[in-house]
Amino acid sequence: MNVRLQQLLITTRQTTELLDFASSVTFLYGPVGTGKSTVARLVDYCLGGDLERTPAIQQEFVAAQLVAELGDYSCELERASTDTQTVRVSWSRNETDFGSINAPLAASERPLVGEDVYNLSDLLFHLCGITPIKVRQRTRDPDSPMIRLSFRDIWWYCYLDQTHLDSSFFRLEDPFRGRKSQDAMRFFTGLHSERLSDLETELYQTIDKQQVKREAVRQIREFVVRFDLGSELDFASQIETNSRILLDAEARRQQLEDERSARIHPTDSLRERLRTMGNQISELVSAIGATEDAIAEQRALRAELITTKIKADRTEKAGQLLEGVEYARCPQCGTDVSQHIPAPGVCGLCGSAIAPLTTVPSLELEAMRRELNDRIDQIADSIERRERALERSKRQLKQLQTEKVDLDDTLQRELARYDSAFVESVRALDREIATLVERRRSLEKLQEMPRAINQLEEQAGALQGQIDRIRSEISEERLRLRAADENIAAVAQEFKSIMLSVGFPGVSAEDKVIIDPRSWRPIILHENQEWGFWDAGSGGKKTLFNVCYALAIHKAARGRKMPVPNVLIIDSPTKNISDDENPELVKSLYREIYRLASPGDGDATQFLLIDSNLVEPEAELPGFVQRHMAGNQDAPSLIPYYKGP
Repeated sequence: MNVRLQQLLITTRQTTELLDFASSVTFLYGPVGTGKSTVARLVDYCLGGDLERTPAIQQEFVAAQLVAELGDYSCELERASTDTQTVRVSWSRNETDFGSINAPLAASERPLVGEDVYNLSDLLFHLCGITPIKVRQRTRDPDSPMIRLSFRDIWWYCYLDQTHLDSSFFRLEDPFRGRKSQDAMRFFTGLHSERLSDLETELYQTIDKQQVKREAVRQIREFVVRFDLGSELDFASQIETNSRILLDAEARRQQLEDERSARIHPTDSLRERLRTMGNQISELVSAIGATEDAIAEQRALRAELITTKIKADRTEKAGQLLEGVEYARCPQCGTDVSQHIPAPGVCGLCGSAIAPLTTVPSLELEAMRRELNDRIDQIADSIERRERALERSKRQLKQLQTEKVDLDDTLQRELARYDSAFVESVRALDREIATLVERRRSLEKLQEMPRAINQLEEQAGALQGQIDRIRSEISEERLRLRAADENIAAVAQEFKSIMLSVGFPGVSAEDKVIIDPRSWRPIILHENQEWGFWDAGSGGKKTLFNVCYALAIHKAARGRKMPVPNVLIIDSPTKNISDDENPELVKSLYREIYRLASPGDGDATQFLLIDSNLVEPEAELPGFVQRHMAGNQDAPSLIPYYKGP
């Protein structure tokens, strides 16, 4: 897959920095904190990755523009610091074949170009002239949709970032990303077809179903043995016996009801009398309540009349007492008003006009008093009569209530004497019937257990036939993909060759390297031992393991025309490896890298190398460019003016 990096333009708040990529190797070296790793991260950012927001990036970074060759197209990928969902991609091949769109990272609802390009990943494959394989979004989910392999999944094999270089073997330890990484290797080696994917998914589902059914059979058998439930015939015999006993109990219950219905109950007259007394008590309670309400209203009216009479008397006496009084001081505040001479017809205190006094004749006042007295006496007499009637009603109510209580006790004694034998018999039969019904229901449910065991065993056996058939079809499909096995073997052979050339500690010519296409984890067989990335031990060996494996993939792809992008970015290939302690190991590693960068017979792999110290090629290498980033005037940092953390 032709992917060639040409230029990276970085726009900061004060400058625009330009970095040209060499055709074979671009080597960035220098002390920490000068922006070497940021170059690789910005390339990854323009290809849809996430950007680590270092203080310098947060404060000064504005946008990045990657100029690259994708397939036969010259492309520009632009992404600002605020672009979290899209990348601007412009491309051209000739005067008529060109375009420019905002490619979303997530798939859009409508195609961007043609019929199959929905996001940035699809567009990158399209420009490279490659059709990616389709894989299930969730491998073991039968309803999971088929989606295209993402460019980000194969980019893990082209960008070895410093963070994961000694802790992750191409994300294979991640349950989700590991499957994506395996899909990428299937894509590289050709060990993939949509039919093979469907068959593998069907195999996983069928095996899961078979295991579930066999586990259910085992648990049901344990339950049957533990409680000694017997066979299907035993259950049928128990159900028949239980049904016969149940019919007999229901017949006896019905007989008791028939005998009871034919008799007249001796307590019927008592019940009728109690109902009559209950109605009388209810009527008395209502009448007592109405009488008490009427008495309360009359008492309130009587009190109001008495109050009115008293107020009228007080008003008349106050007028007589204060008539003709002259004030020397104000009764409100005590101010001396004796020297104040009011105008004629005006009050000497408040200054208001004096209204003519209206007087009520004494005869009228006396008549009003007598009328109020008569009304008060009438109300008092009415209250007294109502209170006497109320007392009579209360005595009658108490008498009825006492009589009703006695009748209730009599009724309860009569019912207890008459119904005790009947009720006890009915209750005993009801308990027996309920027990028999529940027992029959339980037996009918348990009767299904032996049948379920037989059905599950038959279904599990049938599934084994399906599993054998699917495995045969998978084997046939894999035979058809024999070239993929050869590609896998080539990667394993190149991996061993590179490890020997580099001088990987603990690897000898007698060792074997095996790559299992189910897990894609390379295993080194050393005599009776086998080990891999997670058994390497030190961080330096893990780093070297990752780098050698990436080189092996690119070298095998170069020789066998596998669809691996011919660019490899390695950030700190000697991480955890000391140049002072292991000088020959470092030289051997870079010697192998430069050998892969040489043109040779096929297209050379383009490298972007980032390290603290420069290791130059031993022989002249066309297209080799070095850039020292030391943070000074002669070797500026990526952002020359920035001074900060």
